[in-house]
Amino acid sequence: TVVIGGMLTSTLLTLIVLPVLYRYVESGKKRLKTRKAIPSAAFAILLIAGLGISGETQAQDTTFSLQQAIDRAKLNYPSIEAARLEVEKQKAFKSASYDLGRTTIFTGKEEVGNSSLGTQNQIGIVQSDIDLFSIPAKNQLAQARTKQAISQQNLNEFTLIRDVSMAWYGAVSAKQQWELYKQLDTLYANFAKAAELRFKTQATSRIEYLSASAKYKELFVNIRKSESIYFASLQILNQYLIYPSEFEVDIKDVELHVYSISSVVDSLQGSPFIDLYAKGVDVALSNCKREKANYLPKLNLEYTKQAIEGVNGFYRWEAGISIPLLPFAQSGRTKVSKYDYQIAGKVFEQNKLEIVAGYNQQLSRYITLQQVLEFYQQEALPLAEEQIQASTLAYNLGSIDYVQFIQNVEAAINTKQKFIIQQSEYFELSTSLKQLTGK
Repeated sequence: TVVIGGMLTSTLLTLIVLPVLYRYVESGKKRLKTRKAIPSAAFAILLIAGLGISGETQAQDTTFSLQQAIDRAKLNYPSIEAARLEVEKQKAFKSASYDLGRTTIFTGKEEVGNSSLGTQNQIGIVQSDIDLFSIPAKNQLAQARTKQAISQQNLNEFTLIRDVSMAWYGAVSAKQQWELYKQLDTLYANFAKAAELRFKTQATSRIEYLSASAKYKELFVNIRKSESIYFASLQILNQYLIYPSEFEVDIKDVELHVYSISSVVDSLQGSPFIDLYAKGVDVALSNCKREKANYLPKLNLEYTKQAIEGVNGFYRWEAGISIPLLPFAQSGRTKVSKYDYQIAGKVFEQNKLEIVAGYNQQLSRYITLQQVLEFYQQEALPLAEEQIQASTLAYNLGSIDYVQFIQNVEAAINTKQKFIIQQSEYFELSTSLKQLTGK
């Protein structure tokens, strides 16, 4: 009876009571969960969307392309403003070309005495050393100096573009190196896990496990080191940008602004260096003409209103010229200006020869690097990527040991690093050639 009663009771509890209680309890939880889930899900969606939008906006605001970096540097860097002020200063000197001498105003008497009223100079005006004949030469010198200042301003701008580009490309190279190490993080992490699993299952020795662990730790150190180098390069770039907060460089389309090759004659026609040296020759020639113009006479004019013996209505005037009778000092200054002109011409010729030679040397290296980069992009880099993938697969399948895996991966990494180094030199040469040619 006890056994049969227990079986009936347990059957009743299992088939009727427990399902009813379970349904009742679960329905209550479901209603409670539904009430809380709806606002929570909505809040989560809004939060994620807000973070995404703000993150995207921040990323857009703090990422600089090369052209954006150059434009910002032009607005903020002091050397550009200093060059502009120098141009304005030279323009202001043009008014100094018109030298109308000095004005003297006087009054007095003469031939007075012995009961004679004499001659009274009621008021007299003298204008002396009126330099009219040298105005054209002075104007020419002022214009030559203004053009020289504009040429210097142009060179300063190209120099700033070169410096900003060098710093920007340096940051790009550092970021590419950092990205390369970060891409290898997953590869070496899987390698270390596989080596650990093989060691625990006694498939390999402890040496393989230690080698894998050491390589992974070495990669971690390289990641931190390359990261610090990248952020240090951003600080160098920020010297020109003067940006108040953190920013990044955009490594997309980095070859968009590289130097376009043309003939030597066409390329160096707009060289800011050659133009500046040529303007120096023009200034020296104009200065020589100005010194020669100092031999020309200067005018002197005088007018006096008089009263003679108390009778008004008389006047006197004088007109004359002044010339250097013994112009030894002026002769010396003129000779010096002639020598300055000849020296400026020789300096221009010498600098032009050096610029052409430097351009040809850099252009030859630039063309070679262009071909090297094409080889890397078309052959070496795809092979390196394929080598990494094949080595990973072969190691996981047990076809190669850890030594071969490490050697193959390091060879592929070395290929990618060499590409980054060659690309960095290529960008530096491109920047230097653009400054040299003014393009």
